[in-house]
Amino acid sequence: MKKLVLTGIATLALAMGAFAQGYISLSDASSSFGVADGTAGNYYNGTYGIEVWELSGVTSVPAGINGAANVAAYTALAAGGFKNEVTFANQTMASGTFSLGASVLLPDVTPAGSSVALALAVWNTSAASWAAMLTSATASTHAGVLAFITPTVGPASPPPVGADIGAAWTSGDLVMTGVPVASVPEPGTFALAGLGVAALLIFRRRK
Repeated sequence: MKKLVLTGIATLALAMGAFAQGYISLSDASSSFGVADGTAGNYYNGTYGIEVWELSGVTSVPAGINGAANVAAYTALAAGGFKNEVTFANQTMASGTFSLGASVLLPDVTPAGSSVALALAVWNTSAASWAAMLTSATASTHAGVLAFITPTVGPASPPPVGADIGAAWTSGDLVMTGVPVASVPEPGTFALAGLGVAALLIFRRRK
C-alpha cells in the first residue's frame, strides 16, 4: 500500500511538472542587441557569468528593472516574483554574443510553454553567482540586468528546440556598469582601532 501511495505521488509530481515548464534557446545571436560594457554598442569580450530569471503570467516587464542601476534592478527581480531558473558561470563571450544551449529548461514556466518575462543578469567575472560576484567585486567588476517578454516552448520528449530569445530581445543592449565595491579599511585604520581598544581596557582597569 505504501509503495502504491509513493508511486502515485511521484506520478502526480511528474504530471504537475509537465504543466509548469518551458524551453528557450539561450542565444542572442539573432538579436540586433547584445551585452555591452559601460555604454551601449561597446560590445563585451571576455569572461562572464549569467543568471536567467523568469516571471510567468505577465505581458509586460515590471517596473524597476530596465533602466535601474544594476544592483537595484537585480533586487527588483526577487521582490517582483521572478525565479532564478538557471545559472551559467565562468563562460567566455565574444562581441557581446552568447550561445548557451538550444534547449534550456525553465522549470517554473506556468502554464507550460507560455510567454514569460525573461530577465538576464550578467557580470564580467568568473564568479559562480551574482551574490559571489558582489562579495568579490573590484573596481573593474561590471554587471547589468535586462528583461523582456519572450515565448517559451512546452515540454516534449526529447526536449524541443526552445523559443529563440534573440528574436524577442528588442529592448536594447544589456549594458554592464560598475557595481558598488565595499570599502576595506586601510591597515593603519585597524592599528588605530586596536590602540583605542587597548587604551579603553587600561583606563577601565585603573578605575
